Amino acid sequence: MRVFLLLSVFVLAACTQASSGEIANPLERRWTWIDFIGAGDIRRECRPGSADRVRFVLNADRSKQVRAYDFDPAAGTLRTRVHRTRVAFSAFRIDRSFFSHFTPVDDTVRLEEGAAARITEALAADRAGKVVPPPDPLLTEWHFWLVGACMDGTFTFDVWVSPDAEYRALRFPAELLSHDISNVPLVTKGAERRLGLHDYNPARQDAFSHYLLHLREDRVVLGQNYGEDRSVP
Repeated sequence: MRVFLLLSVFVLAACTQASSGEIANPLERRWTWIDFIGAGDIRRECRPGSADRVRFVLNADRSKQVRAYDFDPAAGTLRTRVHRTRVAFSAFRIDRSFFSHFTPVDDTVRLEEGAAARITEALAADRAGKVVPPPDPLLTEWHFWLVGACMDGTFTFDVWVSPDAEYRALRFPAELLSHDISNVPLVTKGAERRLGLHDYNPARQDAFSHYLLHLREDRVVLGQNYGEDRSVP
């Protein structure tokens, strides 16, 4: 039992180390993933006089894909990274493309005139329209946006979860997706309600391990793992 507890603490610590903002290296990504999706690197550098930066993270069911958009308003650039957490075995080739299956698609586009202002304005409007607090904790099979932003020297962290009305009314996703040049189709989900932990049998582990994310004022914190019960329709 003591060994199990020590191992659990180690695994928890291993996933929550400080991120540099880079996720290409699979080992570094595993160690720093929670800090990355919480924009920890942006938060630590945010102070009066620092450059505006925003990271939008779309968790589109973690067993399928996670998309991250790093927005630099001053430079007028949008960096898109798509982490495909499951790749079909038939897609693997023993050639120079082999390792590409383990690294996110990574593309940066220079935005056309006016696009940076539209993204900034859309985010400001979406933040102003927040009324209902998001559910806590988050389940990683859900679809949700995490947005960590350093604007005018102040860091903010926001969460929107599908299928809430505020999620459906968001303006910034359309602006981001219209400049997404990754050529990786967006995973969409048609569920009209969120399944909670009571819908699952934690004793049964799915082939993909999901986990909880607990919300804090300026970040997310890793919680326990749980498994899907396939008997739930």
